[in-house]
Amino acid sequence: MMKFGKSSSNITTSNAPVSDLKGFLGDGTEIKGELSFSEMLRVDGSISGKIKSDSGTLLVGERGYIKASVEAANVSVSGTIEGTVTAKNKVEIHPTGKVFGDVYTQALIIEHGAVFDGKCHMTGREIPAKTEPVEK
Repeated sequence: MMKFGKSSSNITTSNAPVSDLKGFLGDGTEIKGELSFSEMLRVDGSISGKIKSDSGTLLVGERGYIKASVEAANVSVSGTIEGTVTAKNKVEIHPTGKVFGDVYTQALIIEHGAVFDGKCHMTGREIPAKTEPVEK
């Protein structure tokens, strides 16, 4: 069952206000296929396939399980993600979070106790050009 709208309970894993939450996939709910969203989505259920948001924030709760490629502006993980994660701004892996796959982002925050098994590719940064030593 998907619930949309505002909730009075504190169900986010980050410091974002609950009023910002626009979608919720509850525990015991499963989606297979492609999912797109805007703004903020919390997942406590299971998603397999592809998740895409150009400007949204994906919150994966402690009971959330995602086996998919993920594209979002921000990703906050307290559950499990298996697959490539691409975030325009940042990826946060909280103490109960597990990410198995490569991460492409400008900022990666891994808290003590979290699991990250993959490669991190820092995006949005220019690689300085090699400079030749100056001869005197």
